[in-house]
This record gives sequence, C-alpha cells and structure tokens, in this order.
Amino acid sequence: MLRFKESEPLTLGIEIEFQILEPEDFSLAPAGPRILSRARRDPELREYVKPEFIRSMIEIVTPVCASVSEAEAWLRKALRRLEDLAREEGCLLYAASLHPFSRASEQKVWDDPRYESLREELQIVGRRFISQGLHIHLGMPSAEDCLRVYRWFRLYLPLFLAFTTSSPFYEGEFTGFYSYRSKLFEALPLAGYPRDFRTYGEFEDLVNLLLRHDIILQPRDLWWDVRPHPLFGTLELRVCDLPGRFSEILAVAALARAFAATILGSDQEAPEVPMEILRYNKWQAARHGLDGFFLDPVTERRNTFREIFREFLFRWAGGLEKTGEREKIAPLEEVAERGTSAHRQVNLYLETRDFRRMIEVLREEFWR
Repeated sequence: MLRFKESEPLTLGIEIEFQILEPEDFSLAPAGPRILSRARRDPELREYVKPEFIRSMIEIVTPVCASVSEAEAWLRKALRRLEDLAREEGCLLYAASLHPFSRASEQKVWDDPRYESLREELQIVGRRFISQGLHIHLGMPSAEDCLRVYRWFRLYLPLFLAFTTSSPFYEGEFTGFYSYRSKLFEALPLAGYPRDFRTYGEFEDLVNLLLRHDIILQPRDLWWDVRPHPLFGTLELRVCDLPGRFSEILAVAALARAFAATILGSDQEAPEVPMEILRYNKWQAARHGLDGFFLDPVTERRNTFREIFREFLFRWAGGLEKTGEREKIAPLEEVAERGTSAHRQVNLYLETRDFRRMIEVLREEFWR
C-alpha cells in the first residue's frame, strides 16, 4: 500500500535549482560540492541545501511554510546566505533553466551513485540534461483530494510553463524555443506530461507495478510535470522553468496555491481531455511562450497565453481570496505585459550579441 501522508491543506514548499558560475566569464563552474560542504557547516542552511545532477548547479529547499509571505521571508535570508557561500568559493549563482553557452559535455556529475547510475543509463540524453527548474509543493489533506487537484493541474500545466520560460539558448545557439528545457526533459523515460488517473487507487496501482518490476526504486523517480508526492503529503508542480526574478518565483507559488484552494473548495471534477490537446498546449508554451495559443480545456476557447491568463485569474479568483495573496500575483501580470526571462534573454542578446553581458544584466534583476 502506498500510504499518503496527509498534510495541512495548502502548506507550501519551494525548491529552486541555481546555476553556479565562474565570475570572470560567467561559464558554468563545478563548485557545487564545495558550496554544499560550506552549507552543511551552517546551522541555518545545512538541512535545506541539496546536491543536484551536475556539479555546476545547487538546490535550496524551504521548510514547510504556511504562506507565500512566510516562504518569502525565509528565502530572502537563506538565499543571501547561499550567495555569500558561493562568493566565498569564488563563484556566483544564476537563475535560469539553461545556461546559454557552456557545453553540456563538459559538465561533471555529482559524486553520487544514484546520479552516476542515471548518467550511465541515460547516455547522450543524460549528458545533454543540464537544466534547472522550480518545483512547488502544496500540502494536501488526503490522497483523494490530492488526486482531484492533480487532475485539474494537469489541464493547466502549459499556462504555468508559458509564464516561467527561461531557456531559449543551448550551447551558444538560439533554439527557437522559449523553454528548451521542457524538450530536454521530455527525452527522459519517466518524465513529461503525466497520464490521467480517476482515483488515487489507480495511481497507487501504477506505482506499485513499477516498483514491483524495479522500473522505479521510489515514487519520486517519476519525473512528471506534476505528481502526487505520497511521502510529503503534497502535490508537486514541476513543469515550470526557473523565473529570473525572485518576485516571479513567489508569484508562481501564489498562483498555484490559489488554484489549489479553489479546487479544494469546490466539488467540480476535472473534465477528461484528449492527450493530443494537452500536448499541443504544452508545445505552444515551450515553442512560442506567451504568444503561443492555448485551447482552454473547460471553455474550448483558443487564445494566446497572455489572454488565457486573464481569464484564468477571473475564473479562479476565489482561491486568491481564500489565500489572501492577491498582491503576490502582480509580478505575473507584469510578465503578461513585458515577457518572461526567456523574452528578456532573447532581447538582450539581440541588442548586445554578448551572452556574458546578457547574464550580467539578468543577475542584477533577480532581487527586483
């Protein structure tokens, strides 16, 4: 039996994966193990800084928070401290989902049997996978409530992706995508858009089948764009690129909480939607960003993500009243007008033709 640990509804956890850069030329720096060693000697950070797949990235996770404001206060202090630790190792942190010019083949995997095994199994697919993301955990009161929220989130994953895109460049080349990270991720065998489940029991049966045949070792080996997390008692949103500004990270968390609050307060079930529609919507988000088209699964209206976002806010406004976090959404309303980190990256590169200058400007914007 796959026991679901029931949580306080709408509690929040945020996981942020940063790139680690050389200060001289802003290339990726394999300094993760050294920064982690320093963090483990820091009583305020030791539990919350984690290794990731390659040594030129590092992850910070919040404790369980009751609100976005609580997460914001914790992260402001913890991220400043993590920036200091990186500087002590002669490095910088950078928030984006793909580095624009460093070569994937030059990145080293963390000295960890799990990561080394993954690299061996995935071969060239794994060697290309040097991306970073933003994951948001939302506390769920029961397994069935989690599944009901999961089914609704599945339908609107492309909206969350479109408003967070930050990976238009790869190995010095403009990919033509606003989120090339999402395309790299989909090459992994147990990643990408997840299937529908009508009950938690269906999800449990699938996980037990995969465990029984050693296809996965634990439920978190399913790297879906959204997934129930039985061990934490949460729904984990994983589709997002990493926004380039701290305020936008918080805004995404606030939007996710409000959406979940509305679903938990309603008995409306998510409609069944053909996978072709969902994949089309995600393709549009990854390829065209905010200017892509989204076919709303509920209204069957087709419009750009910019316009769908306004309709989405109106339709799910009740959740913002419940969470009391309406003001936290404002940065996403600005994104709808001026674009995401991916838009800023492309525009800056077109202006300067200099990836290093682009990174310098974007790093200066993080705390705005």
